[in-house]
Amino acid sequence: MLSLLLLLLLLLSSYTKSVDLEFYLDTPEVIKSWGYPVEVHNVTTKDGFILQLHRIPYGRDSPISSLDDRPRPVIFLQHGFLCSSFDWVANLPHQSAGFVFADAGFDVWLGNFRGNTYSRKHVTLNPDKDREFWNWSWDQISKYDLPAMIGKALEVSGAESLYYTGFSMGTLTMFAKLSVDPSFSRYIKKYFALAPVGTIKYARGVFSFLGRHFGANYQEYVTKYGSDELFGSSWLFKKIVKYTCGLFDTLEELCSDITMLFVGTSSENWNQTRVPVYLAHTPAGSSSNVMAHLDQMFSYGGIPAYDMGEEKNVQKYGQKLPPQYNFTSISDIPIHLFWSEDDWLSTKQDLQETLFTQLNPQVVQGSYQISNYNHLHFIWGTDAVDKIYKRIIDIVSVGLT
Repeated sequence: MLSLLLLLLLLLSSYTKSVDLEFYLDTPEVIKSWGYPVEVHNVTTKDGFILQLHRIPYGRDSPISSLDDRPRPVIFLQHGFLCSSFDWVANLPHQSAGFVFADAGFDVWLGNFRGNTYSRKHVTLNPDKDREFWNWSWDQISKYDLPAMIGKALEVSGAESLYYTGFSMGTLTMFAKLSVDPSFSRYIKKYFALAPVGTIKYARGVFSFLGRHFGANYQEYVTKYGSDELFGSSWLFKKIVKYTCGLFDTLEELCSDITMLFVGTSSENWNQTRVPVYLAHTPAGSSSNVMAHLDQMFSYGGIPAYDMGEEKNVQKYGQKLPPQYNFTSISDIPIHLFWSEDDWLSTKQDLQETLFTQLNPQVVQGSYQISNYNHLHFIWGTDAVDKIYKRIIDIVSVGLT
C-alpha cells in the first residue's frame, strides 16, 4: 500500500504547480531567506527536555543590536497546540509577527514547546524509542517549558523582563503558570493573549464533533496504552500536502476549506495560496496526553490539571479528582486580550466562564474583540499586523516613552 502511495505521489509530481520556497525551509532558514538575522539557542528544562528557541535580534533594516544606545525591548512569541516557531514567520515579512516586531525595534524570541519539530530531544530519552519521552500534558509545558525558555531569553539578552505574546495554548499555559506561581509575573512586563484559552467546553466545529463522539474512547486508549507522539511532522505528510493542496487551485481551496472546519469558517483576510506552506509546517507535533487533556477540558469544562484516573490522581494530587487552576490569583501583570466571536476554539462562552470571570479587572488592561477572525487568523491573517501587531507595538511604545 505504501509503495502504491509513493508511486502516485511520484506521478503527481510531474503535474503539481510550484509551491513557495518556505514550503521546504525550516524556521531559521525562512528567517534568513528574507534577509533577517537569526540565532538558534537551546535550553534544557528541569525535567530534561531540550527546547530550541529562534531569535531575530533586530530588523532587516537595523544592522545593529541596539536602538539609540538603548537595549531593544525583548518580546517572546509562543505558539499554540501542534504549532511551532514557524507560525510567527509564516507569511510575507510585512504580514508576519516575528518580522513586524523585529522591524519595529524589538529583540524577538520564538519559543518551541517540547515534542514539536524543533524540540524532540531529551538528556536521556529517545523520542523514537522511549514512550516515556511523551508522558506529559500541558501541565508540564506550563511548569517547565515556559520558565526555561523565558529564562534563556532573558539570560542571553541581558534584560530583566520581557513582553510575552502567546497564541492559543501559548496563552493557556501562561495563565496556568501565573496562577500557581504569581511571582513569575516579575519576568513579564506585559502579557498579550491572542485567541486566549481558559477552557474549551464550548468549542465548535470538527474538534467539538470528535470530542463528543470519540473523546471518551480516546482518553481510555491513552490511559490504557500510554502517551505517544501526536501528529509529528513527517516527509510523507509534506509530500501529500504538496501533491494535493499544491496540485490545482481547486484542491488548494479544498484544503483551505477543510482547515476552516477546525478553526472557524471566516475566510476573509486569508492568503489561500499559502495554505500548502502552512500545512507543510503544521501540525508540528505534540503528545497524545495533551490532546487527552484538552478533551477533558471540553468534556468536563473548567480548567483541570491532567486527569490520570482516580488511583494516579490520589498519588499525584492527593485527591481522586484533579485540582482546578484558579486564575483569580493572577496579579501584578498587565494583560491584553485579543479575541473573536468567530473563533471556534476560543469561544466567547468559554471566555465568559473563565478569563472574563476569573481575571482581576485591574490586570486586564485591554480586551479587543476582532470581527471575522477564526482561530488561525491571529497568527496567519493577512491583516493581523493592523488589527493586532501594530496595536501591541503602540501599547509597548507608550510604556517606553
